[in-house]
Amino acid sequence: MKQLTFPIISLITNSLVYKNKEKMIKNISRATNLGITMIQIREKYLSNEEKKRLSKKIKLITNNKPIIIINDDYEICKIAKLDGVHLPEKKITHIKKIKPMLNDDQFIGCSIHSIQSGILAEKLGANYLQFGSVFPTKSHPGQKPLGIKELKKITSKVKIPIIAVGGIDEKNCLIPLENGASGIASIRSLSNETTSQKIIYKLNHGEILC
Repeated sequence: MKQLTFPIISLITNSLVYKNKEKMIKNISRATNLGITMIQIREKYLSNEEKKRLSKKIKLITNNKPIIIINDDYEICKIAKLDGVHLPEKKITHIKKIKPMLNDDQFIGCSIHSIQSGILAEKLGANYLQFGSVFPTKSHPGQKPLGIKELKKITSKVKIPIIAVGGIDEKNCLIPLENGASGIASIRSLSNETTSQKIIYKLNHGEILC
């Protein structure tokens, strides 16, 4: 049975960031060897069949070692025998519906953007939360980040693990942990071999790998 290990280092997929899906697969394999602990399959523009194939391929090339979560799709989670489902904040109430459908060893996570949502998601049975953006990010250009102060407030109010997301890089990746987060998640920083190596080393050792 898989368990959340800390610090959580979550690679979020987005095949549009890479030149092609094969390049993304190779990066996921490499990042798994470096030490990521979670993969969040987040592919808004792929068909269900493409997401099924991608999910099975990720399980294969990682030897099913990290926790593998899929965004907002219980059916693919079930068919591909993944480790759980991640919901957007707008579907926070679906936690109560999906939770009983999952096995005891599967996870349900939820993106949140406020203390109120964090408290609600925990009450409904979420296993972890993903909060952000904590820093400015290319994924949401022009959008003001929610910030570290808000992250600290939320981590003081809920007991389940919180993963910080948004603008994480090798320079700031320890800041969320210093303010109560249980880990970090990233699309772009963990798509780069040099950056991801520095982030993973820094989270595990508290310093940058030279």
